Amino acid sequence: MSPTEHRALLRPTAILDYTHPRIEALIQSRGWRRLPTRERIAAIYDFVRNDIAFGYNLADDLPASRVLDDGLGQCNTKGSLLMALLRARALLLPQPRKKHWTPLTKS
Repeated sequence: MSPTEHRALLRPTAILDYTHPRIEALIQSRGWRRLPTRERIAAIYDFVRNDIAFGYNLADDLPASRVLDDGLGQCNTKGSLLMALLRARALLLPQPRKKHWTPLTKS
């Protein structure tokens, strides 16, 4: 895959709206940019796991910014928020071709 093709796969989408101002504001307020990569990933993961309550959203295909606003999510929507936050930090994770269940456990 060429760099151009790779970048095309990582553009914001309707669900992974990682350029949304509220997502950017969260990243700024948490100071995640200043962390080393491994700690940054752990901090983002912990935020989604611990600070976004488990609950059912209106739909599975909500934008990540809406999940953040709702303050709750389940496997699919928390996974979308996690992926958006990681992409916003240039930890460019490719978007899967189909949805996968994402376990976010306390253990």
